[in-house]
Amino acid sequence: MQVRFFLSLAIILAVVFLAGIFTDPVHAQGCTTGLFGTSLASMMVIGNVDDVSDRLTHGSNIAYKVYLINTKQVDSNIKFPKPNANREVATIPMLAGQYMKYFEAHDIPTYVASGEKGDITTSGTNQFVAIMGGMRDQLMDFIEEYAGDKFIILFHEIGEDNWYILGNYDRPMILKSYEAKNDKDGRYVTFTFERTSIDQYYKYIGDIVRAPATKHTVDSKTLNIVTTSNLYEIPDGSAATYAINAVSGLTANDKGRYITLQGTGAANAATIADGSTFILEDGATWTAKAGSSITFSILDPSTLIEVPGSRIQTA
Repeated sequence: MQVRFFLSLAIILAVVFLAGIFTDPVHAQGCTTGLFGTSLASMMVIGNVDDVSDRLTHGSNIAYKVYLINTKQVDSNIKFPKPNANREVATIPMLAGQYMKYFEAHDIPTYVASGEKGDITTSGTNQFVAIMGGMRDQLMDFIEEYAGDKFIILFHEIGEDNWYILGNYDRPMILKSYEAKNDKDGRYVTFTFERTSIDQYYKYIGDIVRAPATKHTVDSKTLNIVTTSNLYEIPDGSAATYAINAVSGLTANDKGRYITLQGTGAANAATIADGSTFILEDGATWTAKAGSSITFSILDPSTLIEVPGSRIQTA
């Protein structure tokens, strides 16, 4: 929030200085100094960028398994989560009955981002390439059904638990090209996904949706978390709204785990208020209305902290 406030203030000051250049030519030099001062101020947020060891620069680091989510699987009636200041993106809102399906590449996938400054602005391109082994029916069907279609890609690096996300609902990765090969050299299909964007990939802290969300018990004030699910549906109260103010089922091993709650309530929607169990951003109560969601990071068996920027509140 502090970073956003700082950047917003910098933009306002830049506009003031720019107006001064045109309305007061006598003091244009001072305005110009102020303008460039604010444009460079964001570098203070980025800070110093030091070198890293060869362990972080060696290639072949993307894991073989990737999730390809077609935009037709995403619920467009729910706001797509935006990255927060920590470059984190919460759970993708999937349509009912739609789940994320993975592809296991035959070779390590490749990600390349490039950009170039033009006369007016800088243009960028993201490209993700995966090679799938064999000439299987699933791959043939995928080509025929989805050539040129729009996707969101989830991937992670070998030896790491963090997942990363490429693309969103408004600017997805396009299945730009494919090459199916069947000859003496090999049998495989190369899929190339691409989009025009200067945006890079973000850390995905949301759930890999492979099954229906676990349903919270109606009217229960305690959220019971199980080891097999990170996604929970919070229903309407049976006769009145109810407040969830406790949690169960967690151990010390769950520290750092992310839990996403999806509201399905209406007039009797449940609420979660700021307190000792749920620590909410700015202390603002979350209401489990239909289309609303919120993601928590588990601090310890009795404390969950809202991930900044993850909240979607429909009402």
